[in-house]
Amino acid sequence: MGFEYNIIKFFQSNATTGWITFFQIVTLLGSYLGFLLTFILVFLKDRKLSLALLMTFIIGSVVNFLLKLIIRRDRPFVSYDDILNYGNETGYSMPSGHSLCAGIFATYLIYTLFVVRKDWWTRLLGTFALTLFPMLIALSRMVLGAHYFTDTLLGLSLGIIFAVFSILLYRFIMKKYGYKLKNFM
Repeated sequence: MGFEYNIIKFFQSNATTGWITFFQIVTLLGSYLGFLLTFILVFLKDRKLSLALLMTFIIGSVVNFLLKLIIRRDRPFVSYDDILNYGNETGYSMPSGHSLCAGIFATYLIYTLFVVRKDWWTRLLGTFALTLFPMLIALSRMVLGAHYFTDTLLGLSLGIIFAVFSILLYRFIMKKYGYKLKNFM
């Protein structure tokens, strides 16, 4: 656990007011604001897929809540007096709900990008940017003192797994019941 404390302590000891403010804004994209923006983008391209996103978000949020109750890991600022709570968080730490949601959002947006765009440069650049997005959210959670590294890693992993499973289920249902799917490649 020492390396996780050291990561947070390093970020917070080198943080400026602007740095903290930046990450407080970034962290909003891993919550309801991020969901709303992602939902709108997906909805504009595929209404049925946006319903799958909604269900994934709800299920992911419930699973995250239940895991926090089962694991009961204290937040870093609770365990260490010298770590500050810049995120004004309460409750338990593991897994990171913001990271879980960022994993869901990024996976859905990458999938939508591949369905909508055919040129490889757009796909490549979009995938690169959308891969950085959840990493930035995870980083923000550590900078703000709200989560340990493993909290964010578990949250991201669960979000990606939920999203991939959900998209595969969506594609299966659409094919099975005769709905026309846009070509993936």
